[in-house]
Amino acid sequence: MLINIVGTSKVSLVLSKILVEKGFKMGYVVSRSRQRATAFVRKLSQGIPITYDEDFLLKDIVFISVPDGVIDLVYSNIKTRLSDDVNIYHFSGFLTSYIFEDADRFGWGRGSIHPNLSFADEKIALKSIHRCCFGIEGNEKGLSLARNIVQQISNCWIEIPVQAKMAYHLAAVLASNFSVGLAYLAQRLYDLYGLDGFEKIIPTLMLNTSRNVSKLGVKDSLTGPVARGDWVVVEKEQELFEKCFAKYKDLYANMVRVLKEIKGR
Repeated sequence: MLINIVGTSKVSLVLSKILVEKGFKMGYVVSRSRQRATAFVRKLSQGIPITYDEDFLLKDIVFISVPDGVIDLVYSNIKTRLSDDVNIYHFSGFLTSYIFEDADRFGWGRGSIHPNLSFADEKIALKSIHRCCFGIEGNEKGLSLARNIVQQISNCWIEIPVQAKMAYHLAAVLASNFSVGLAYLAQRLYDLYGLDGFEKIIPTLMLNTSRNVSKLGVKDSLTGPVARGDWVVVEKEQELFEKCFAKYKDLYANMVRVLKEIKGR
């Protein structure tokens, strides 16, 4: 089957590289910039780089890989360029495929294919994508092909009810993005107190915690003063936290409440 890419993001590049290796063929790569489309095609050694202003018809599979806020606009700009038998997807974890509002009326497959993976670094993402678990949703036709697509990449996915899509994405934000925020605060403490070795210690600690959550579950992965009931340490460290991060002073106390809830389970 042909894959057509609309938007030259890291997500679309990584997934396209894997799928091309699995035997899919590249069709058009559409971008506002011919230079970006050409660079994308060069990395794949396949595909036809074009801009939105050119003449083209997209068939088989279309991946729209643009920021959430412009998916509907991009869709409205290309839907007259879609063939009668097409499957159209976006990669948003937040939006459902109902953003392709008239796909069902036209008999198109529609869906969202969201990789639960950081794409901050393309090379790291390529090495990790085979372990990635995807969240997919869509209509019957779109889901059927989406299962096939993710099976080729990692063979790990969950199917998300439409009403649960926002909660699914919030869970990912809490686990992935918020943990980066906590790492930032940890780094600030190292800097404030002249400590060396942040890059050696904190990322390794976070990785070990992640592995424990995967193997043991959330409750049995809890360690530290709250898990031990060492409330003197908790109180003293709360004082230090509030001193160092006055504008976030409620964060420590609120997180301790969460950890107490985990411990109580």
